[in-house]
Amino acid sequence: MLVGSEQLVICLEELFMAAFLMPMIITQESNKENMRNGLPLSNEVRVPWLETLCSVLRRGLVDNETLILACSALQKRYREILRSADSNYEPGSYASVVKFVLLDVGAEVLVARLVKRVAEGKDFMPAKLLQTQLDLLQIDEAEGIFKVDATLDPDDIVKTIQTFVI
Repeated sequence: MLVGSEQLVICLEELFMAAFLMPMIITQESNKENMRNGLPLSNEVRVPWLETLCSVLRRGLVDNETLILACSALQKRYREILRSADSNYEPGSYASVVKFVLLDVGAEVLVARLVKRVAEGKDFMPAKLLQTQLDLLQIDEAEGIFKVDATLDPDDIVKTIQTFVI
């Protein structure tokens, strides 16, 4: 879901000596404008965007880079697209070098954080679209998605993620 603070991103980058990918930069301006206007992304828009992110991940894996991508891969099929960046991935096996971490938090906290980010100019999605994302969220325990309490201090979140990745 939403990456917490910039502090969390910086800590993860430093810990894993990784590059942080900014999906908002990759997002087409027309899609940003639609979201600003309260229109959720359709699968027709979301899937090509995820395929673009997958290509970026694939290039990073080929170049032996460690990458951190924060995006709303809300459904299993969306995560399957991203897992396919791993050339050794067998669809449906969930055994991939591409790992997923869910920063788990209640809707009320997400709304407050999103409202703040929009006010600071750090996000373009209005809080009224958040429920459409929560409605799409599918978590299948078989996927091995690591859940972290996103109300923890950023340093504690990073330490928790470290135990999963290493």
